Amino acid sequence: MESETKKAFISYAWDNEVHKEWVLKLASDLRRHGVDVILDQWDARLGNDLSFFMEQGLTSSHFVLCVCSDKYIEKANGGIGGAGYEKRILAAEMMNGSNKRFIIPIIKRNSGVNKLPIFLSGLKYVDFDNGRYFNNYYELLERIYDEDVKKKPLLGCNPFTSTTLSDQITTKLNIEKVEFQNPVLEGKVSFDYKRNSGSYTIGVGDYMFVTRWSECGNDSIYCYRDDVFRLGYNPTYKEFPSPNEFLNFDFSSRVKSAHIGETLLLENHNHKFAALRITKVVRKNEDIDHLLEFEYKIYQDIENE
Repeated sequence: MESETKKAFISYAWDNEVHKEWVLKLASDLRRHGVDVILDQWDARLGNDLSFFMEQGLTSSHFVLCVCSDKYIEKANGGIGGAGYEKRILAAEMMNGSNKRFIIPIIKRNSGVNKLPIFLSGLKYVDFDNGRYFNNYYELLERIYDEDVKKKPLLGCNPFTSTTLSDQITTKLNIEKVEFQNPVLEGKVSFDYKRNSGSYTIGVGDYMFVTRWSECGNDSIYCYRDDVFRLGYNPTYKEFPSPNEFLNFDFSSRVKSAHIGETLLLENHNHKFAALRITKVVRKNEDIDHLLEFEYKIYQDIENE
């Protein structure tokens, strides 16, 4: 059985021609990815009743994308023009108990402190003013198709339900593994690489990477590809590479010796990429056991900018 086609109405203010073209691009991109977008630039023909067009579009869509520019907020708050009319319809829908989650605010050409009109206050929004169109578009598309919820880890079981000694040992080991994982897509890791079989997990879902390490020199560490698809290395890279630089990495080896300041590149079995930069390696001494510290970035999208 085929899934229902997602339908979205775009509500925005005609700030200027540049803004209209930006909205048109967003709508066109969404239609190319299977979202049935209703946009006045296509669907409001000469002679149409504009009030009826807005009412039908707003009430028949799965989602309403409100492009919250400065002018849109001004008109919505003041009840002026099409934005003001659409605001009244949406506000009535919400007051009647409809699900607020069908409204997705989008920030564009917005210089105000308050990014949303009053009737949308408190809703989470996508900020397209940050200059990262693809990242924000990807996030929006994930929300429309409910792919965002798949990133949430599955709910496990109560670890204390068994009383046998072997299960208690297993429980303790499983709980201790929390110390060796970080689900965020970008961050800094510091751990004892002699514990947990030298393994540390970063990311979650399709973007999860199980890294594996072992002792090497005083300022270096061995990294293995045993739990990922490929391991890339290029000693000239001291910063995170851009996606179009991935081809500069050597992916031919199972293990690489990386020194402090160098960057490794991992590709997992879902063909997502992560870059790791070694920032500290400490072998056992009086003050600390075997310590590895690295910064990492998981690439949520691949696009040549």
